[in-house]
Amino acid sequence: MKKKFLTLFLMGFATIAMAQETNDENTDTTPKHEFRIDALEGLIVPAVDISYEYIISKFSGAGVSAFYGFEDEQGDDYHEWAITPYYRQYFFNKQDYGARGFFAEGSLQVAGGTDTIEFFDPQRTVEEDWTKFGIGFAIGQKWVSKNGFVVELSIGGGRYFGSEDAGPGGFFRGGASVGYRF
Repeated sequence: MKKKFLTLFLMGFATIAMAQETNDENTDTTPKHEFRIDALEGLIVPAVDISYEYIISKFSGAGVSAFYGFEDEQGDDYHEWAITPYYRQYFFNKQDYGARGFFAEGSLQVAGGTDTIEFFDPQRTVEEDWTKFGIGFAIGQKWVSKNGFVVELSIGGGRYFGSEDAGPGGFFRGGASVGYRF
């Protein structure tokens, strides 16, 4: 009788133990990857600005943006290409989907271009290539739909380090982006 009771008890305990829900953080199905393209950059300047962001938590994300300008003469105060890694902290986020709403961003930027230097004689000009490293800050707002569609508005800027001889002294960071989170 004791053996039958012990067998039934163990089978019941095993059934109850397997029926318990596991609250494992590794089973999080929240999308963690996001691609965006800056629509404003394509309309104002013939250029493309593509961004990727990895969602670290519902309060933060890290990513990288790549910019390339298609116009030869963009002016001395504008970069022709740029790579910008960034980190974002999201605030006032009360929704489960996370990593959306108002954010503050810190960024680094490596950019380059070509300056045309004119001397006193208009016939004598020199083109000088430049590459600079800078640090910047931006703020913005991000909206994410339940199906993953993303709209983002941001504005900010930064300062380049090093020589002021060629290239701009600072940069603009921002725009109106659309994308998808998966």
